[in-house]
Amino acid sequence: MVNGEITPMRYGGNYKSYGPQYVRGIEEGNGKPKDGKLWVTYSMNKEDIWVSAVPVPVNDKATQHVNDDFGKLSADKALEMWNIYSPLWAPVKLENGTLILKDKDPFDYAKAERLFPASRKIMTSFSVTPKQNDFGLLEIELQDAKGTATVRLTFDSAGTLSAKAGARYKNFMKYEAGKSYDIKLKLDAFTRFYTITVNGKEVLTSLAFQPVADVSRVVFRTGDVRRFPDVDTPADQTYDLKNAGESTKEAVYSIKYLKTERF
Repeated sequence: MVNGEITPMRYGGNYKSYGPQYVRGIEEGNGKPKDGKLWVTYSMNKEDIWVSAVPVPVNDKATQHVNDDFGKLSADKALEMWNIYSPLWAPVKLENGTLILKDKDPFDYAKAERLFPASRKIMTSFSVTPKQNDFGLLEIELQDAKGTATVRLTFDSAGTLSAKAGARYKNFMKYEAGKSYDIKLKLDAFTRFYTITVNGKEVLTSLAFQPVADVSRVVFRTGDVRRFPDVDTPADQTYDLKNAGESTKEAVYSIKYLKTERF
């Protein structure tokens, strides 16, 4: 699937189906992209026009663990192994040797996803610098190949760094705007236990909020996971969302590096 994200439909209307539609690509005779990628365009909810660049051949598995230090990688190679979801008001980009996620979109989010070899025991290390601590949201998840999350960390809008624990969250520390947080997340998917170390100090040992056999991707996302629409959602939306065309204050998160390794 090129784009599995379905944003809220901002404006109601007849025959405005949810999700990607009217997919168009480069046909034979239209020329060949210099980068060798598959380029496709489509509408989302019949409201926004998207462009996706898909490297070919398509790979759904990683063969090597991650060791991405964005300050050392060249700009043209730094993100070639990442899956990027980058709306106009929530862009994902490389700036000054860091991976930047911004978000001023009240109905969408920025997302950067990186695959690694499927592992039952995994140590994930990364550095996050939130530019604010009184608004915005950054969720970090370890997921399996189907996108099922087992661990979720959250930089929330109240300056709290927390972890999902069942239906609730464990608030294990406060965070400051502009400060870098070097985080190590050590997970044993078989026992479901994980530990979190922040800036060299162990701050939490907990149970993953739902079981998976193994994990094979880490996701950075500036919004809550979406579960709408579902199979019972009516085909047509008869209402507009409030302030549908307005943006919000922009939140910014900087990621210096990401590393994964088995233990």
